[in-house]
Amino acid sequence: MKTPSRAAIITLVGLIMPSGCSPRPDYHPESGAIADPDGDLLVINARIWTADELQKSATAMLVREGVFIHVGDESSARSKTRQGARIIDAGGRIVIPGLIDSHLHLIDGGLQLSRLNLRDVPDRPAFIEAVRRRATETPPGRWIQGGRWSTESWPDPTQPNKEWIDAVTPDNPALLSRMDGHAALANRIALDKAGIDLHGPEDPPGGQIERDPATGEPTGILKDTAIELVRRQIPELTDTELDAGLVAAMKHANEHGITCVHTMSGFSHLAVFDRARERGALTLRIRQYISEDQWQDFIGRAKAHRNDDWVRVAGFKAYADGSLGSRTAFMKSPYADNSAERPDWRGLVIALGDSAALTSACVEIMRHSFAPAIHAIGDEANAAILRTYSTALRQVRDTGSVGGPPPMPRIEHAQHLLPESIPEFAAYGVVASMQPLHKADDARYAEKAIGVDRCKTSYAFRSLIDAGAVVAFGSDWPVVSLDPFSGVRAAVTGLSLDRRLFVPEQNITVDEALICYTRNAACAAGDVATLGMIREGLLADFLILDFDPFTIDPAKINRFRGETFVAGRRVAQTSNTTEPTRVISWNGDKSPQNGR
Repeated sequence: MKTPSRAAIITLVGLIMPSGCSPRPDYHPESGAIADPDGDLLVINARIWTADELQKSATAMLVREGVFIHVGDESSARSKTRQGARIIDAGGRIVIPGLIDSHLHLIDGGLQLSRLNLRDVPDRPAFIEAVRRRATETPPGRWIQGGRWSTESWPDPTQPNKEWIDAVTPDNPALLSRMDGHAALANRIALDKAGIDLHGPEDPPGGQIERDPATGEPTGILKDTAIELVRRQIPELTDTELDAGLVAAMKHANEHGITCVHTMSGFSHLAVFDRARERGALTLRIRQYISEDQWQDFIGRAKAHRNDDWVRVAGFKAYADGSLGSRTAFMKSPYADNSAERPDWRGLVIALGDSAALTSACVEIMRHSFAPAIHAIGDEANAAILRTYSTALRQVRDTGSVGGPPPMPRIEHAQHLLPESIPEFAAYGVVASMQPLHKADDARYAEKAIGVDRCKTSYAFRSLIDAGAVVAFGSDWPVVSLDPFSGVRAAVTGLSLDRRLFVPEQNITVDEALICYTRNAACAAGDVATLGMIREGLLADFLILDFDPFTIDPAKINRFRGETFVAGRRVAQTSNTTEPTRVISWNGDKSPQNGR
């Protein structure tokens, strides 16, 4: 897999990670790694895929105090192992670095696990029945939340409206998100609480209150910033509810082989992560990208927060546009399936109205060693953010940094690109933070929305990698499943959820896809010196797989099956094998933070 053109990046900024996406070979982490009071862990009889270009494979590895001490063969690993070590015989199975989800919404995903899920309902009657059942289980006055619906695969893909659910939710306000979170369905009670009716309000900047073209009556569909008009009426969650959401999310992530996440959420979620940190309950490393309107107001608090190998503020999140499914992604040309009422519709502009202010905000946070991470899905939104980053990086070079060098700036999603935008990711040193399962999902309607030609540079994994860009993979959970191996399948095969081939010229190899979930994902958050590879001196997060992703038919790659280790401690086992890992002197499962 190619690395970025470092000469171009250094010429432009003069301060972005001069060694690219590979840590110094002699790097050893500071004392942030978790001490293991139970001694060494030796893994033998393994086929280790390291994600490390300096040493691509090994058969044994030694972990001490949460760090890889040795990676090589069994004889040399045993020679460095202390007495009383735990020994795992991997039985010839594949071992890979722990997988990193480069873009999700961690606590929201954990909360969604217990909310109404409409993701797989097949048609309108099933949709209405699922809402009715949830309403019968919900006390009067309590909000019904969740959703994640999508109608594109239904026999009749007509969008829902409030009339679908008003009759079955007579006593409960309801707000049900579309799959991508950029549109939502509100019932009459919820609209009334927000003061949305025939007479107003006007659409907020960056949002749309959908209305019947004949009557002006709101349909119940709200898009992007308009969703907040209703969402702010929902009572705030308690600390207990938020803590439970985090616990559920961590368990779910570990069971899918995920050991670190880049979560996009409000500043208040840091308190939830801190509480888990203090309880010694974290089983997942967390990198937060703070999603707040005024970034500069949070720089001081983000810098003051205790940063370690478990919880760290890595950057700040903003939105440039909406989504393809909601037809709110900002495109250079009109959508192919626009209605007669608005033939020139190109999507919504959310954070591009004042480009000077956005550039200034990017400069300020990068000077303080934080990375901007801006959501851009439409081709024109991506082009505009690349221009913003180019200008901001030059200004940072000219003014200097008050901290260390920042992580690389990121574009979240980078789904639909103009051909001329692709080489700019590498030239400017911008991470393409992408979600391959979205390709499988959006393939059902992308050509209808934007036409065949624009799809050729959609989900441009192959083109970006060949251009030398850093491509990092994530899920956007709870928008879609966080299972990284479903993402690998989508990136490698180009198969849609309905098993059709979509833009196969952008397919990549299994090896490249796993690099995007490991080494490149670590690079995307400035963790290249500590995570993402099985290399001596790096933090010991790894998986023992019950299948071989490198030899199986890529179309048959399914969800993670195996064991998940964080800091050398097993945090999850999801296995279909009848031959479990043989462990000598294993002392039982513990949270990786126990003993601190």
